[in-house]
Amino acid sequence: MTEEKQLSSLEKLLLGIDQPVIGPAIEPLKRGQPCPNCKEGRLDYNGLLQLECLAYGFVSGEGGGCT
Repeated sequence: MTEEKQLSSLEKLLLGIDQPVIGPAIEPLKRGQPCPNCKEGRLDYNGLLQLECLAYGFVSGEGGGCT
C-alpha cells in the first residue's frame, strides 16, 4: 500500500493547483462621485476627512488623511 502525500496550500499554490479566484477590482471612492447609496447626492469631505453624502448621510468607512 502506498500512501498519497497531501499537498499543503503553499505547494498547491506553487504548482498552480487550486488557484484562488480573484474578483473584479473595486474602485476607491473619490470626491465629487455620486453617493453609492442614494445615487443622488455627491460625495465631499467632512471635518474628519471622510467622504460624506450630504443628501443621504452616507459616510465612507475608509480612513481619513493625516493632518
